[in-house]
Amino acid sequence: MATEMANESLQPPAQPQHGERLARLEGAYPHLATKADLERLQSTLIKWIVGTGIALFAAMQFFDRMP
Repeated sequence: MATEMANESLQPPAQPQHGERLARLEGAYPHLATKADLERLQSTLIKWIVGTGIALFAAMQFFDRMP
């Protein structure tokens, strides 16, 4: 009897059926980024990085000229 309980505890959990798995995947679709979202993010990041670089360069030039 103890051997049977030990064997039962070693069994892998029941796998969800194909329909359940598909429903879970389709439920996640609204949360995924679209190609347009990624393009908008890329352009925003490029603008932010370039702007930060220009600001840092200007700050270095300003502080370099201070007495």
